[in-house]
Amino acid sequence: MKDLVYPAVIYKDDERATNTGWYTIKIADLDIVTEGETVVDAYIKAKAILCAMVECAIKFDCEIESPSDFDKVYSKNKDNIVLLVDALS
Repeated sequence: MKDLVYPAVIYKDDERATNTGWYTIKIADLDIVTEGETVVDAYIKAKAILCAMVECAIKFDCEIESPSDFDKVYSKNKDNIVLLVDALS
């Protein structure tokens, strides 16, 4: 199986922010978008979706998009948090 570690961008959602904030996370390669009240919460939700998507792709023998280059994603999103999300459970 190919490497399934995807760059993800986390945006702070100032319109929904509370005292602790609100964050949207996007894995553009797979059109995964979710959110959380904290960065960690958003990351955990994105990882769960990614793992479920990969599990379904394996079960139904479907192709899954290859991850983008982290440095390229980072260079386009320097004002946001950019991190890696893996499909390992």
